[in-house]
Amino acid sequence: IDAVDKYYREDHADVRETDSMAETLRLMQQAVAMFTWLKVIPTLDAQHGTAGRGKHLGENETGMTALQEFKDEENIRNLAYEAVDALVELLDREKFDFWINGIKKKAINRLLIQNKETFDEYYNIGSHRLFLVLIPMIREVQDGQIIPVITRSRYNKLIEGDTVLMEKLLEYVRRPLALLTIKKAVERLPVEVLPNGIVQVQQSTTVRDKLRAEKEARQSVANSLEQDAAAYLDVLQDIIRELDAQSETVDYYIPGVTVQSRGITF
Repeated sequence: IDAVDKYYREDHADVRETDSMAETLRLMQQAVAMFTWLKVIPTLDAQHGTAGRGKHLGENETGMTALQEFKDEENIRNLAYEAVDALVELLDREKFDFWINGIKKKAINRLLIQNKETFDEYYNIGSHRLFLVLIPMIREVQDGQIIPVITRSRYNKLIEGDTVLMEKLLEYVRRPLALLTIKKAVERLPVEVLPNGIVQVQQSTTVRDKLRAEKEARQSVANSLEQDAAAYLDVLQDIIRELDAQSETVDYYIPGVTVQSRGITF
């Protein structure tokens, strides 16, 4: 790490400022280093003795509490996530071929929410990294709960950029899509991966109590998101009914006067 830091900060400072590929590599290395350090931390103080594997402190040493250890690891994890966020933001901005033509980007092109900034308008995640994690869930929600409401035909028109339909519909499609996506994320992803504050759990309890509290908190947040999304889906369905009514063919035929003579209708 010291060698990499020296390379970018001293030996090649001029390159670092102008070469976006070099900056991309630096951010990748920073994230890898941080995540590697997280893997190493639990083994640093562990030693084997006659009583088995455990922590052995010196005579004048004082170990950290479990809460202090958690906060320390959380800080390193956040630094690693920040490096990944900066990396993804740089890749998007520079539009490298290997990134634009990659599997992730091609998958994004078929989504009704295609970037972190748009997602933030409906639910603030504040993370390019998390948006990439959410891609399969966005696709799952729009295929299972959005497209059946708006129809496949309208979905294709939205993806193709039909400006008239986008003005009428896109705002009402994206809000329930974002909320239902976050609901799935809350149910499936580790709490550490989610934006701060979505699922709040007291850390100073026992492991068993923490797991139970986390499960209850997840369920409470998921239920709240589902209720909000259901209200927006109702609005979307009303709009679709209006669009369907407007597209129905109007029958302008006016029947003529009926004349009856001796029981025969003309």
